[in-house]
Amino acid sequence: MTGLSLALANLKPGTGKTTSAVWLAHVFAQAGNSVLLVDADPSGSALEWSDLAAMYPGVAPPTAFPFRIVALPSPEMHRRVPEIAQTDDVVIIDAPQLEDHAAIALSALRYADEILIPCAPSPIEINRTTPVRDEISEVAAARDRPARSAVLLNRCVARANSTADAREALQGLGYDVLDTAVPRLEVYAQSFGMPIPEAGREVWRRVAHDLIARCAPLCSVRS
Repeated sequence: MTGLSLALANLKPGTGKTTSAVWLAHVFAQAGNSVLLVDADPSGSALEWSDLAAMYPGVAPPTAFPFRIVALPSPEMHRRVPEIAQTDDVVIIDAPQLEDHAAIALSALRYADEILIPCAPSPIEINRTTPVRDEISEVAAARDRPARSAVLLNRCVARANSTADAREALQGLGYDVLDTAVPRLEVYAQSFGMPIPEAGREVWRRVAHDLIARCAPLCSVRS
């Protein structure tokens, strides 16, 4: 039984990679897992978030981000993470955008067991997933084991047809799409630099459950 390794990847910035990585790291840690968050983006957004949250008034620094976080924006990340991660870790990689930092992003795709593509339910965002899938296919030959990949629908408008339409379109293109869709909420949009509140975590717990279901019974991760 092993932990879970997960990379958040997309073609462009602003797709919700860092937000997804940080919220997932918190809910996996809250469930009792050992978590390693790898900030592989040269912009260092996840690490900056951690630093800002640790300075928030009334919050003890260790409780602001209750897991290990390392900055590793390296094309050799797939070789270095195994030296850092523990056997039962949930390893979450906040990968940089492929269009600007391809070598680093491809290293993340080489390492992770599960590649998660955050995608808003709009035609332009759906179209931008294709280069990511192409790169996942290209890197397959360099991997030691097959990777799983799925789309995480995020920034979804409540009661809008766009979410169901996007799910249908993505599935028609051959993607796995997680059952849980993340709604567009201020608690997520305004969370950067803040300690993660309890409000809003339930959605991410369901996302975590979806991910664990995809690797069961091979991993011992709790949700």
